[in-house]
Amino acid sequence: MDSILAQRGPFQLEVVVVDDGSDDDSAAIAAAKAGVRVLHQRNAGPSAARNRGVESARGDYISFLDSDDLWPPGSLRHRVEVLEKHSKIDLVFGDCAVFDHTGSRIASFFAEAKLDDAFWGDALLVRDPYPKLFRLNYIPTGAVLMRPACLRSAGGFNENRRLVEDLDLWLRLARNCRFAHIPAICQLKRERGDGLSADREAMALANLDVLSWHWSRHKRELLSKAVRFRPYAAYEYCLLGDHCRRRGRIDQARRWYLRALITWPSPRALYHWLRSLAPIRKPAAGQ
Repeated sequence: MDSILAQRGPFQLEVVVVDDGSDDDSAAIAAAKAGVRVLHQRNAGPSAARNRGVESARGDYISFLDSDDLWPPGSLRHRVEVLEKHSKIDLVFGDCAVFDHTGSRIASFFAEAKLDDAFWGDALLVRDPYPKLFRLNYIPTGAVLMRPACLRSAGGFNENRRLVEDLDLWLRLARNCRFAHIPAICQLKRERGDGLSADREAMALANLDVLSWHWSRHKRELLSKAVRFRPYAAYEYCLLGDHCRRRGRIDQARRWYLRALITWPSPRALYHWLRSLAPIRKPAAGQ
């Protein structure tokens, strides 16, 4: 909250906090801040909370930030300048850096993913934003600034989705809106633990479900851009297999590798599936 209120530039902040049924005192803390408006609702998931905030907002631009993430100084100013200067750009986003419990930055999303002008296709605009999202969700949600008309024309966030709802929205926006990118770090994301294994699997499957939905409706357009869905799905299944194998869940890993092999046969999937069939050697006593 403080990192938002500390933003400085030629703009006036409108801060809307949606209390999505929290059981702590975060809503009261937010309400005590000058210039902050708090909305209360029963827990309905991130999509419903964001849509409620958008409906209530009256500003010229919309941005989002989760409660445990931060905006570095200048984050909002960098993005506002782009939309003020380029009236035909609907959405702009910056880079996102991860920081640990000491406050040290440990990774930059753009750098780690090797997102450069060759990927974007332009020094400012994102060329062919829709097919690119099938290869990678390149938009950090907390680093976005967009025009409300663009967001509302796409129908907002899908409230039936509780996971990867942001990717679903970016895909719908990318078909009719112009995206821009800037190299500035606009979001600081707190490093989180690996979380529950089920969370990782649920996220991956939700991601595939979103992409499958869009693929089924725009397959011809995506094929014309050399996008292939099945190899990507097989790759995700292999990652899920790796995730389970590292945790000793060999039977489940084997099922993911087999699913990858059936979806899109590849040497990698075959290798890992065969490897998962091998007996596991337990260390001898005393070792």
